[in-house]
Amino acid sequence: MIRFRSKRFLVVAVVLAALVVFLLPAFVAFRYTAPSQRGDFIRHPWRGWSFAYAALAVPGDAELKTSGMALRKADWVFKGTVVDPREVQLLFVPAGRPYRFKHGIDGRVVTSSAVPSYRFIWQVQGVVGTISDRTDTIVALLDYDTGRVLYDVRDDLLPSELTREPTSSPLPEPSPSGTP
Repeated sequence: MIRFRSKRFLVVAVVLAALVVFLLPAFVAFRYTAPSQRGDFIRHPWRGWSFAYAALAVPGDAELKTSGMALRKADWVFKGTVVDPREVQLLFVPAGRPYRFKHGIDGRVVTSSAVPSYRFIWQVQGVVGTISDRTDTIVALLDYDTGRVLYDVRDDLLPSELTREPTSSPLPEPSPSGTP
């Protein structure tokens, strides 16, 4: 009776260990990539291994190793412009192929592409202040390794969207205390 239980325990332990080894990289990739890519790692958990390999092979001298570094770079790129970067997300892209994506700009659906030098790129979400639809959209893609700007939303804005004043009026200034 004890031998049977120990064999069953051993089989269950081996199956659980195999599942953990197979699925752990997919869970890590799920945790660190953009929400738009997370479903891929659930549907194709073996892709987690290519993510893990790429993460272990990150060049030591990569320019944008953290999301904070990427957001500071985006703030610097768009300083004094109509673009307000708000968030960065890590993307894991195919090696050596263009990354194509669709996003909305003022009611238009724009298809853009970028060719990264490395498998990781930072997707910068933000708002363009001169368009009527002020929802977050992709405003930039930054190369993880070189820090180079791979995509800039200003390239897809119409000339009138680059120069016109913001469409909504700013909030009124608070009145000094004691004044009606």
